[in-house]
Amino acid sequence: MILPSLVTIFLCSLLLASSFTALGVSFKLLSVEKSLYVVEAFLNENVPEDSIAVIQTRLEHFRHVESVSFVSADSALADFRNHFSSDMLELVEGNPIPAFFRISLSDDARNPADLAEVRDQLAEEPCFEEVQSPLKWAVRISSWKFKMIFWPICISILLLITLSLIICNSVRLSLMSRKLLVENMKYAGGSYFFIEFPFVLEGATQGFIGSGFAVLLLGVVIQSVVKMFPIVSTGVSGFWIVALFTLLLETALAGYFSFRTVRSFLFEKKGEQE
Repeated sequence: MILPSLVTIFLCSLLLASSFTALGVSFKLLSVEKSLYVVEAFLNENVPEDSIAVIQTRLEHFRHVESVSFVSADSALADFRNHFSSDMLELVEGNPIPAFFRISLSDDARNPADLAEVRDQLAEEPCFEEVQSPLKWAVRISSWKFKMIFWPICISILLLITLSLIICNSVRLSLMSRKLLVENMKYAGGSYFFIEFPFVLEGATQGFIGSGFAVLLLGVVIQSVVKMFPIVSTGVSGFWIVALFTLLLETALAGYFSFRTVRSFLFEKKGEQE
């Protein structure tokens, strides 16, 4: 019965670790939501440098605006080269990136409606050639926010309850198949600790080995996905914390249910003798 128990714990741990990983990715996506509520307003080439401070002061008094920062053309070009290949600029003479203002919205205005309002107000300003904002992504994440948190949490809780019952039954079947051994140890005068300790150690070891193989397999799969799609690496950066939590949780559950099974069996035999 040890092999079926190990396989059951392995599959349970794989499902639970996958669920926790999906929940972590959801929280990671929501943590970057703040960066979406930013508007970039690119200045016209004919705007004099001495008017930049005046424009920035006006922007700071706009509704829903929390902060305004000015990015010069040289700084924008340097930042572009840090994030993209310089080959993209070989066919362009000079610096094609104009100076711009980066406007961040206040906490109470981080919603698609206020983002669109600020963007439209800035687009009406004659000093700006182009106004950009990730409005589409803000709308998508805002509409998905509840689902991205609610459903992974519900699924994780249901999986944890279901898998606990499965592990309990698996360990119970493994131990009850050797109830004759427990009876002999009891009749030989063994104490509760002397009888329970080997079974608890065996259950914890099964939980550790089964969950260990599960998180290793899931880790290999995630590493393969990251190599094919590097952008995924940010979302799964906390995977090994999830793996460690799953490993400890499954080990503790297997050990606890082993203890409960042996203890209930011993009390049952004690009641029969009385």
